[in-house]
Amino acid sequence: MRNILVTTAIALAAMAAAPALPALRAQSRVPDLSGDWAPDRTRGGMGQSLSLSDIGGRKRGNEDDIPYQPWARAKTLSEKTSTGPNSQSEETTDPQVVYCEPPGVPHIYLWPIKTRFIQTQEAVYILYELGPAFRVVWLNAKHPADADPQWWGHSTGSYENGDTLVVDTVGFNDKTWLDQMGHPHTEQLHLIERYKRVNQNQLELDMTIDDPGAYTKPWFSHRNFALSTTGFLRYQQICSVRENQQFSDKLAKPATASGK
Repeated sequence: MRNILVTTAIALAAMAAAPALPALRAQSRVPDLSGDWAPDRTRGGMGQSLSLSDIGGRKRGNEDDIPYQPWARAKTLSEKTSTGPNSQSEETTDPQVVYCEPPGVPHIYLWPIKTRFIQTQEAVYILYELGPAFRVVWLNAKHPADADPQWWGHSTGSYENGDTLVVDTVGFNDKTWLDQMGHPHTEQLHLIERYKRVNQNQLELDMTIDDPGAYTKPWFSHRNFALSTTGFLRYQQICSVRENQQFSDKLAKPATASGK
């Protein structure tokens, strides 16, 4: 644990010493993504599912905008969620909750946490309160010819139209859920994200989920974020297997047994 904290501290220090954003913008019309971004509840930013027709997860496995392969639908319905309709928190199969494994992306955007972008000439670092964790999006780069499967995949990025950051990610492992509703994916997942700051206080994210191993065609999702003024990491969430077990033993299981 100490080594992890030291490594994270070194990485964050390097980000802080990165070239200033104004100099970058003057060179290549880099959009300003600075700020702490929280899910925008007033514009449908919250939700359990990536399905745009069922963000609450009430039609899990039967959404009209998710083109399942048969095994992926069956897998979704077999999972026990920790939140949302018909949740079974005491028996959940969500690997992030049970084992404190990284939630991956886009799953992390279904959590009520803030996101911050650190923009440099070489890369964009996307920081999350959950963990806390971060991703590296390499600018003007290519994916490895045979990327090793990773929790967050391998991300490359570019700027589009002077107002959008486009992130292209491959090289995922198959251990995470796409969202809180247990939608699966395979190592063939190719995720494209487009982050656009539409005004001073609003950020939009368009996503293309292309995974021929689990779905019959690419499908799409969208999230909305609002600029937060409460500070970054003020409400950070640290995942601990021991704390999760204690919560389950002391609160979740007794509550279920009593019918609360």
